[in-house]
Amino acid sequence: MSLTQQMTPYGRPPRRRGLGVLLAAAVVLLVAAAVGITLAITGDGKSRSHGPTPAPPPTRFGIPSPQPARSATADPSAPLLLPRPARTAANGVPLGFPDSTEGAVSAIVHWTPIIMPGDENHQLDVLRTIGTRQYIKNEIPALREDYQKNPVAADTWVVGTPVAYQLISGLDADRITVAMLITLQTGNAAGTTKTEVWANDYRLLWQEGDWHLDLVEDPPKSVTLPPSIAPGVYRENGWKDFQIG
Repeated sequence: MSLTQQMTPYGRPPRRRGLGVLLAAAVVLLVAAAVGITLAITGDGKSRSHGPTPAPPPTRFGIPSPQPARSATADPSAPLLLPRPARTAANGVPLGFPDSTEGAVSAIVHWTPIIMPGDENHQLDVLRTIGTRQYIKNEIPALREDYQKNPVAADTWVVGTPVAYQLISGLDADRITVAMLITLQTGNAAGTTKTEVWANDYRLLWQEGDWHLDLVEDPPKSVTLPPSIAPGVYRENGWKDFQIG
């Protein structure tokens, strides 16, 4: 069962700020991880199997490694070749993506790991760098409120790694909407982690010579969250591969 399904008994929740929902979900997972540690320490005479524990990420805010290289052909099933950013902001945020579908998807792939909840000041600094003026005006105060309601302990971390994408609405009038399939991994200072499948919908606008984030929310009902990130499984559910060039 997906995180989204776990968080509501009625299936998909109402569409709303994806990062706010993500923060709440991350806190739930972190609490669950803490309970798991307590049970492991105290014991209750019963054997539990939680499956393999993923290795801790090398960096809390790292950019994901490119997917395995594949030859670029005219085959529509071939991965989308994504351009690398042309520049980096003073705070390390990748910028300078082409005005194309590939450029927009690349921006989302590079931004997703560094807009994950956890370090409030870092997350909001990144969002101010990549967001449209309207996004900053509307969402930064709302996310600050979410952090007050869902505080994250200092020794915990959240990592989101892009896996595949779906084009929700193609590039039109300098606007594009892309759904990104993500593995959401949470952990703490002890290194215990939990991994779940997640998806967010990103709307980008082309402004001032670059892509800017305008909205993050749950994907539409037409998007199916696969039960795993096995390539064959997510492709059957309409997700497509990408490759960083």
